[in-house]
Amino acid sequence: MERSILVGVDGSEAALKAVDWAAAEAARRGRRLVLLTAQPLPSPEGAFIWSEAEIREEGPRILAEAEKRAAAAAPGVRTGGTAVVDAPAAALLRHAEDASMAVVGLRGRGGFPGLKVGSVAYRVAAHAKTPVTVVGPEPLPEDREGIVVGEDGSAQSGRALAEAFDAASATGEGVAAVRAWERPLPPVTSAPMPYDFGVLRDIEEAALERAAAPWRTDFPSVRLRTEVVEARPVPALVEAAKEARLIVVGARGRRGIPRFALGATAHGLLHRAECPVTIVHAA
Repeated sequence: MERSILVGVDGSEAALKAVDWAAAEAARRGRRLVLLTAQPLPSPEGAFIWSEAEIREEGPRILAEAEKRAAAAAPGVRTGGTAVVDAPAAALLRHAEDASMAVVGLRGRGGFPGLKVGSVAYRVAAHAKTPVTVVGPEPLPEDREGIVVGEDGSAQSGRALAEAFDAASATGEGVAAVRAWERPLPPVTSAPMPYDFGVLRDIEEAALERAAAPWRTDFPSVRLRTEVVEARPVPALVEAAKEARLIVVGARGRRGIPRFALGATAHGLLHRAECPVTIVHAA
């Protein structure tokens, strides 16, 4: 069965920008695009403002607008639409199980104006089993291309490499695999640093090459560039993606706290990346 690309829509301009990206991506990968809108039933207090009938009528209107946007962004892309009465994040997580990717806008029409990342985008990125691409509101130059992927030796970054190469093989783009490292803290005593930083960098470079080697073999047509950067992961990936159209990263790295669904790098990229970010979880 073909696995489609799922995109959540709620009538907001942020969601429509996610539709633009998802439609273009579906066209690149030869996938079907599924539009999903979910409207929760009103609370007893809100029932005096919105009736259940009005909520059910709103879904088809939102889908119709999103379908027009998808057709404009990627003429000829195959689309389908579903409107459900449910909490948006719960509906997206459930429908994402049958998709190859879920796409959401950074913020929808609800939430707090001061928050850059909306609760629906965060929850879906944190808990979906399928890759989730979060699309920000900033327009991207059409000439940007290439995929940047973060690698740190964790199982999550291994899945990120798989997603990056799968995308690149379908679109003909190149992949830049980036590994960030930091110098150890100096000892509290006055003793000299017991590390050779050149050796430490060599170790990081060798680790990145080992991680990349299987993908060079499995995807010989994909151009691969590896880069080891002495920096924190978030600024390293943001800088590496200055001209890229997508960043792919694992939900948590090797130093992440297990009880946190999203690690510091994924969280930071949602706030700072200048292009869409795909977040993947280990299988």
